Amino acid sequence: MTMERAGQDERAEQAVLDALAAVLGAVPPAGTGWTDGLWDLYEVYEESRSGRGEPPELTAEQSARFASQWRRQELSGEVRGLVGELRERAERGRVVAPAAAAGLAVRLVRAGLASHEAVNLLSGFGAPHGERGLLELARDREISEGDRLWARERLFALRRDGYRARGLLAADGEEPLPPAAARALPTGIGGALALPVDAVRARAALEALLPSAPLSSPEPPPEWTAGWDELDEGDEYRPDWLEVRLLVRELMPTARKVTQERMAEAERECVLLGLDGGEGEFAALWATRLAAWLAGEIFDALSRDPDPPALAPWSMDLAERYVRRGMAAEDAHAFLRRTEDKVPYSRLVLLRLTTETSHASAFLNRPEQ
Repeated sequence: MTMERAGQDERAEQAVLDALAAVLGAVPPAGTGWTDGLWDLYEVYEESRSGRGEPPELTAEQSARFASQWRRQELSGEVRGLVGELRERAERGRVVAPAAAAGLAVRLVRAGLASHEAVNLLSGFGAPHGERGLLELARDREISEGDRLWARERLFALRRDGYRARGLLAADGEEPLPPAAARALPTGIGGALALPVDAVRARAALEALLPSAPLSSPEPPPEWTAGWDELDEGDEYRPDWLEVRLLVRELMPTARKVTQERMAEAERECVLLGLDGGEGEFAALWATRLAAWLAGEIFDALSRDPDPPALAPWSMDLAERYVRRGMAAEDAHAFLRRTEDKVPYSRLVLLRLTTETSHASAFLNRPEQ
């Protein structure tokens, strides 16, 4: 690139950065206290501003609020175009001042202007400037939850190769957390349990993984049923443990690699990413949670055994104990249901569990005397 061309690039980029700074200086505040009713009324206001309807009757406060929101939308449109220019320059490797551009992108997200595009710009910058900006946003509780989750998702994507590289390393010299019988289970592609599972090894692992007493809260937690970026029925975004699970499984892809050292690394990374690792001691919680998922895999594998009567009664007894102790209870229940047609003892265990559950429910719901 000639000196003249480099100078032109620098001036063009600076013009974009100046324009973004000017927008940030002119943008009105987002305002608080928006309700569903106000948003519905604002839609009528938008229609009238666009010449597609009559203007609604507004109070002075509503008129000022809506004018401010309209102006914010206009400025967001300008910002998208400007950010798009920077994104194109980044893709061509021609950003002259990435630190300044990344700093403005962070400010845009905090101002609520074209946040999605600004986060994508930071992701495109990569390390160090984009990554540093995403780290700021991932821990910023003042921005919207949706923006924070998106920033953390793009940050995770930037750091994922590092997690995977760590996960590929042998765990020699590290302190293992799962029992030896669980670590001895063969695994397939992606760390999943290799099928078919050997019944002797499966039994030894289930016996070793079983907690000595009922857990204070069932493990694993119920699976998330809404979309990854969608709200659930209670208008809540996905819980943090889903992302912690992704991190933990990258660092510890098999039971052999679930170690005290890697748990400490995962905990530090959760703090860095702004993730809530859960209540209590991180390593203990996640070792239990991983054990529950592994036990669930074992019960699922056993349910596919072509000769389920050969698994009686030990596997059914273990399934019952898992249900009672609150670990992998759904998978243990599913194992009993899948085998009950061929194994009468599975039906007996299911009946016993169902009867006790019904009695407990009746006791808890009894009318007051």
